Amino acid sequence: MKFKSLMLSATTMFALAAAPFSVSHALFDKTRFALHLGAAYYAFHRWDLQPFKSGEFSAGASGRVGNIVKAGAALLFASHEISVARKIAATSGSPLLQKLDAGMNSLSGEMTTLGTALKGGQLPTGGIEKLNADTEAFKAQAEAAGQPIKDVKAAIGNF
Repeated sequence: MKFKSLMLSATTMFALAAAPFSVSHALFDKTRFALHLGAAYYAFHRWDLQPFKSGEFSAGASGRVGNIVKAGAALLFASHEISVARKIAATSGSPLLQKLDAGMNSLSGEMTTLGTALKGGQLPTGGIEKLNADTEAFKAQAEAAGQPIKDVKAAIGNF
């Protein structure tokens, strides 16, 4: 019995001593938000917007159905990442993230709707253009809130 109480006391003392050294997730809210939002934008831009602009979803295009299915999966992934970013923004104490949270409603809903349609092999007319317009509107909202979003091309090392 003494051993259990000794272990309980030691554990409690360790927890109290280590508490000031624990890292709060709130400290990295903006970083986590940016990483999730960046992953969502990359998936949309790489597997949806670029193939759409280059005509890979057009009737008769080589690999059309496969490209549409990949685009749908990418949009569902992007929708999930936006959902995670929204949760971070909603629970954050950052005024900037709280301002941006409201503008992500339309992005999340549009990505989910379009992603489900694309994954099912359907290409709704104007869906990708509307989503691109929503993305640009969110970008303008972020800039108005004092945080411009820039598309930066980063070179990955030569391996």
